[in-house]
Amino acid sequence: MKSIERKLREEAKELQKIAEKAKKRLLHAPEGRLRVAEKRGKPEYYYKYGKTCGSEAQSKNGRYMKKSQMALVKALAQRDYDQKVVQMAEERIRAIDVFLKHYERTSLKCLHKATNPYRRELVDVDVISDEAYANEWKAIEYRGKSFENTASEIVTENGERVRSKSEKIIADKLFALGVPYRYEYPLQLEPNIVIYPDFTILRMADRKEVYWEHFGKMDDMDYVEKVVYKIAAYERNGIYPGDRLFMTFENGKRPINTRNLNEFIKTIFWAQ
Repeated sequence: MKSIERKLREEAKELQKIAEKAKKRLLHAPEGRLRVAEKRGKPEYYYKYGKTCGSEAQSKNGRYMKKSQMALVKALAQRDYDQKVVQMAEERIRAIDVFLKHYERTSLKCLHKATNPYRRELVDVDVISDEAYANEWKAIEYRGKSFENTASEIVTENGERVRSKSEKIIADKLFALGVPYRYEYPLQLEPNIVIYPDFTILRMADRKEVYWEHFGKMDDMDYVEKVVYKIAAYERNGIYPGDRLFMTFENGKRPINTRNLNEFIKTIFWAQ
């Protein structure tokens, strides 16, 4: 159900961008309106702008525009279209906003969250809130991959030990944005293969576990070979890039782009 909300929020965001582009074009658009008529199967264009010189009929119908004025004709047509784009986009955004507010108010997840905790213990609950679901998911204990004695001691804001500064940056971003995750949680793929994804993330939009691998030594060819093997192992088990597997990369010359991380996380993993 979260997928419906997410799609509508994405649509509203896209509509907002389209409306803003149209508004910018309108700032430089010519005044007046375009009237289009048909004569003998061909279009004729008339310019309507305030009071037009000439007879009353000419004022009502607008001034005939010649072929040499096609640039103005197109600009007026764009202006009329952009005005409608802004109007309809804003109406659609308001409709989405009204729907989402009502949709959220009638969610059983909201009912669970609003119910007194002592009352919850007295009833059977079919749907729990996202917060409760995430808390139960995070509470599961597990044993991750062990560290070598010589490994650096790098600890995240959430208190777990990670293997690199880049992984700490990622973990801290997830933690700050409230995205539920596990670091190096064991994943059974084929019968005899267990791998440890860098981050197993609970995508609250559909309550599915997805995986984020950060490959940080892409200038090391031996490491790259292991990367290819790991991605192939995911794919053999039906976990495909862009669906449930997401990846970031870096090498010595191009470190992780921290500036884009927040948007990356919000776009793919965030439930808001």
